[in-house]
Amino acid sequence: MGDYRTIASGDFHDTSIWEVWDGFSWSPAGVKPGSGNSIFIDQGHEVRLVQQEEVHHVYLFSAALPGRKLNLQTFELHVYGFLSGMQKVGGLFAVNSVTNATLDWIYPETGKIVFKGSSRTVVDRASWSANTTNSRYTVVFDPDPGQTLVVNSAFKANAFIIQSGTVRQTVNTAGIPACSTFSFNNQTVFNGTGPYGDFIIEPGARLISDCSAPLASMIQRSGTVPGLLFELKAGASLFLTGNDPLLDVAQVQLNGNVYYSAVAGTQRMLRNSLPASTLPKTYHNLLLENNGIKIFQDSVFIDGDLAVLSGPVPNHGNGFVRFFGSGVQQIVGDGLVFFDLEISKQGGSLRVSNDLNIQRFFYMKDGLLDFQGVDLRINESGLGALLYKGGTWLNLHRIFYSNIPTVLTASNATFPLEDVYQGGIRRIRLVGDSPGGDLQLSYVEIPGANWNPNFSDSDGTPILYQLNSYVEFSGLNPGSSTIELLMSAENLVVDQVEDLRIVSNGQAAPGTNLLAVDVDTLWARREIPFSLLDNQSFTIGSYRVLSVLPLQWKSQAALWKDGMVKIRWETFDEENTAFFIIRKSVGGVDKFEEVGRVEALGQATNAYEFTYALRQPARRTFFQLEQLDKDGQGSFSRVFRLEGVSNYIQMESFKSYPNPYTQGPLIIELPNDWALEKTNLKVIDAKGFILFYGALKDFDATHILGLVGSGVYIFSLEEEGVSVSFKLVKK
Repeated sequence: MGDYRTIASGDFHDTSIWEVWDGFSWSPAGVKPGSGNSIFIDQGHEVRLVQQEEVHHVYLFSAALPGRKLNLQTFELHVYGFLSGMQKVGGLFAVNSVTNATLDWIYPETGKIVFKGSSRTVVDRASWSANTTNSRYTVVFDPDPGQTLVVNSAFKANAFIIQSGTVRQTVNTAGIPACSTFSFNNQTVFNGTGPYGDFIIEPGARLISDCSAPLASMIQRSGTVPGLLFELKAGASLFLTGNDPLLDVAQVQLNGNVYYSAVAGTQRMLRNSLPASTLPKTYHNLLLENNGIKIFQDSVFIDGDLAVLSGPVPNHGNGFVRFFGSGVQQIVGDGLVFFDLEISKQGGSLRVSNDLNIQRFFYMKDGLLDFQGVDLRINESGLGALLYKGGTWLNLHRIFYSNIPTVLTASNATFPLEDVYQGGIRRIRLVGDSPGGDLQLSYVEIPGANWNPNFSDSDGTPILYQLNSYVEFSGLNPGSSTIELLMSAENLVVDQVEDLRIVSNGQAAPGTNLLAVDVDTLWARREIPFSLLDNQSFTIGSYRVLSVLPLQWKSQAALWKDGMVKIRWETFDEENTAFFIIRKSVGGVDKFEEVGRVEALGQATNAYEFTYALRQPARRTFFQLEQLDKDGQGSFSRVFRLEGVSNYIQMESFKSYPNPYTQGPLIIELPNDWALEKTNLKVIDAKGFILFYGALKDFDATHILGLVGSGVYIFSLEEEGVSVSFKLVKK
């Protein structure tokens, strides 16, 4: 009831070209078809759009001598059902899976067929095929939020765009199993005989592909020519369920989330099968899930996150993985093992949630690697080494370096440990011959410094200062060679570099002091028999207090309570001091700004206090004191933290409304010390799917939340390494 058929060619809105089925017979149409009406375009008839139109199912005559069917011009035909080929048998309509390849039966390339509405199959193998090589239109998948459109047949067009919802690309089994391949126009007028055709997945949209070799590629121009572009935009998702997925396009941009989701067997990563296509190797977020065993390809490049969400640990094979993004990245997954790993970041940080295990070469080129208290394991295979060029390690518990090189250099034996309390980098470096074997290094960080160590170096030189933080070596093979140990004094105020020394914790270190040098950074040096490194602790010391700090700072502390910050410090051996400057840095130790000044008391030993109002801070806050003499000389205290805040990330600092959310704009208020242009946002649904990942300023709630159904969504905000999450309920 209500179906339309053509009786002549003409414009879509012209009722004279249509008849309507009333259940018994065909009658002249009184109005044009709408979203609830299916249309049958008969043999030799062509329908032209002169504006946007909408229908339910579309049946196109596709048997012999069909003629052109749909002239879309520059308009969109919104389809709430499916596309189907048909023929006439005994005067009756019947589905037909064979289409004529000689005509542009749906054209031109400026027109679009847009699939709207609820979940369903939009093309099926029994009634559609991709042998219409001249198809010249764009296909857009734009269903209602949370809905899934199924493609169960090979499908050819000029371009495909998944605007919203989910598209599922099946392996159809009506006959010989075949991938429901997306392919593109084969006419040479379009880019000759080379790669042609774009497939784009917009933010918030998803493609689930079941395709796998030895069946055809997910996407190609033809069986021998690749498509031109596959673009997975930021916030979009690609789910691969086949064990051997093929993608044949010349340009691959995986800027969204790629899930390897095979439930059984062994799943390979994306590969190509045509010579002119690109082998996909660069990912934004690479996510592994379900029980299929995942195998890394020979090289993978990631500028987002790598996570094992569920299932077994992936097989690294002999693969190489590089992290190169400029933002905050994560490695998530217990038991994850890398064969070769490179860190080459120009900004941000790479966070590790479980022990980082690198079987062979670890290329540390640049960037901050935040271990969050876990361990680092290097070269258990015995075939590689650490290769250090730049970058730093933060919050590292221990290093297990197996099969160390027999010749230790600045490249293979530099350990760049960030100093949380003093700032700067405590690079530990070994140079010289070793007996091989294993090396374990621990970094114990303790606030402050010892201003009265009360011991002398092995040459009788009194040690008047030492850092409380220290490194420990253990697990070493005995060796007869002598090694040079170096420790960097970066961020310490050093008057005369030759006063720097390496000491043990509270006593002289083994070996002989070497003159400190100031080359790429301040280096304290010591010559030590290799066998005496084992089970020893080492830290930075100084012959003269003045070489580190001109003033002896006895203690410093900052406490927050009831909206007030109270800073207290004590000094001794103080003389000629004019005043103190109190400096504050929020979120890190690299942005100190003056918050106040206190005049000196003019005595040898003094206690000071400075108080000011501050609402409960949302981020970690650090202080440093600067002392200035009457003659203009000065010194700095150690960096110390604000204490008394049980949870630095306070939810009352963030406001979002409306919550619950229905539609329209979503307002997210940040604390005063958060910068909008530096804040990133990740939106995740209850199943863990990432709906949006990018800059907060680029988030469009009307678009992103308009694509999803009711439920609870997690919003995770991050600015310069500090993150907070809250829940939003959509009704």
